[in-house]
This record gives sequence, structure tokens and C-alpha cells, in this order.
Amino acid sequence: MPNKKKPYPLYPLVVATFAALAVILWGALFLIAPVWQFSAPPAAYIAPSADGEDVVDSSQAETLIDINTATEQELDRLPGIGPAKAAAIVAYRESHGPFTCLEEVTQVSGISASMVEQWAGLATVHTPGTTPTDFQEMGGAGFWKSRRAFLSTAN
Repeated sequence: MPNKKKPYPLYPLVVATFAALAVILWGALFLIAPVWQFSAPPAAYIAPSADGEDVVDSSQAETLIDINTATEQELDRLPGIGPAKAAAIVAYRESHGPFTCLEEVTQVSGISASMVEQWAGLATVHTPGTTPTDFQEMGGAGFWKSRRAFLSTAN
């Protein structure tokens, strides 16, 4: 009797091919060139003005709290600050003079470095009569406010 070979079934090969194509398609859609991204909506783009002036919203610039000139009520709006700590900051400022940087506020009793880190986009320090030299430290609206103040005094 001649040795008859059974034909190789195509079903497993077809299933494996479709599974491989599904994995390739999934990788192309979600990994290589993400068409659908499951994340928060992107931030709105704010184009700089042609004259290089205010790149920051005026509402953002107005909400920035200057630690050296703020009242107790204004300081109370910062995260982790209540009426007692706001009074302590004002008392320290009056007895030791204006702060030179935000990190210096940690010398006030009850103010920690982690609290000051939370104030990153909310507070700034500007010593009256001087121009800040470290614009990176100020960041955001503080930079543009200080730049305008410096340019107005330089002319």
C-alpha cells in the first residue's frame, strides 16, 4: 500500500495569520503611531504676541501672589496657609526684611519646603527696588512682570 500523506489543514494557518495581522494592526494604531490616545485633552496653545509682550494671561499675572507685599488675606489663599501661618509670614517679613527667594519662607515657623513647592505657579518673591536676576526661579507670569518692570526702568 502506497504511503498516502494527509493534506496539511489550512485552518490553523489561517487563524494564526489573522491573529498576527490583528497584533500588527493593534500595534500600529496604539503603539507606533497612536491614532487613539486615552488621556486628558491637550492644553490649549497660546501663541506669543508679535511684539513679545504679554505671553501670559492677565488673569494669571494678577493671581500671582508676591510674598513680600502680600497681606495676610492674600497669603491665606496659598495652599496650606491659614490665618495663623499668614500672620507668622507677615511678622517674619516685618522683623527680618523682605524675602530674597521662595525657599527662604521655610525659615518661618510652620512652613515646610513641600508647602513652598506647592506654591510654584501661585507665589513669587520680588524685593522692592531690585530687579530679579534669576528668572528661571520665578517662572511663568513672574518672569514677564519682572521683565516689563526691568525694561521700564532701563529706558
